[in-house]
Formats: sequence, C-alpha cells, structure tokens
Amino acid sequence: MELDIRKTLAQAIHENYRAARAKGSHTDDPGVACWEKLPDMLKESDLQQADDILNELRIIGCTVEKAEGREVVRMAFTKDRIETMAEMEHARWTMERLIDGWRPGKKRDAKNRISPYLVPWTALPEYAKEWDRETVRQIPELLAQIGLEIREV
Repeated sequence: MELDIRKTLAQAIHENYRAARAKGSHTDDPGVACWEKLPDMLKESDLQQADDILNELRIIGCTVEKAEGREVVRMAFTKDRIETMAEMEHARWTMERLIDGWRPGKKRDAKNRISPYLVPWTALPEYAKEWDRETVRQIPELLAQIGLEIREV
C-alpha cells in the first residue's frame, strides 16, 4: 500500500475509533488521543490495521482500485463477509497485543496492558464482536474517503 494512502487510511481508522469511544464513558485510555498525540505503538496498530485491510479483502474475493474521474462506488458487505473479516481483524488485533506484551485479565487496564478481550473469537462477548463488525462495515467508507473502492475479483 502506498505510504500516503496507508497513513491516510490509518488516520481515518483512528478517527472512527475515537468517535465510537466518545459515545461511551470518558476514560484515561491513551487510545482516544488525537493522532498527533497518539503513542507510537498505537499509531503502528492503526497502520497495521490499514495494511491488513487489503489482505482481508483478498481473502473474501475482493480488491481495491482507484475511482478515477467518477464517484466512488461503495460496496455493502454481506453478513457472511462482515463476520469473516471481523474474525480476522480480531485475530490480527489479538496477535498485535500479545506481541506487545499485553496479557489477558478480567478488567481492561491500558496502563498495565491487560485486556479481557485477548480471547479467541468464539469466547469473545457479543458486544466486543460488534466492535470488530463495525470496523469492517466502515471499510468501504474509509476507502472512499481517499478515493478508493472495493471491487469483486
């Protein structure tokens, strides 16, 4: 993925995350900081998520193309594709966190790198699965923001 597209997509991913978390309770979670103040590890997480979008799309039989000289066509994913990609995203996120020294625990504690969500997809609470599904649902819009669209292969 081109560097500028990668960073632009990562920033869009982060802004969507911040908007979603703003609806909930206020926390001291460093992950809700603006991009400029975001810790490097969390920026890298967003960059890796941007990278992985292309891989997930390939697995479900899609590709990404520039929409040149016309409006971007936004694909709506089927329920099955959303579920497949959400499970892949959770696996990516889990590996990323474990590599970074996070460990499972009953209550989330960002400062001490503890998360109750470091479990297989099948053990993840439904509300947490929905976070991953929502991330996947936003992919066509995120790509459209930078002039890209999803196409069937």
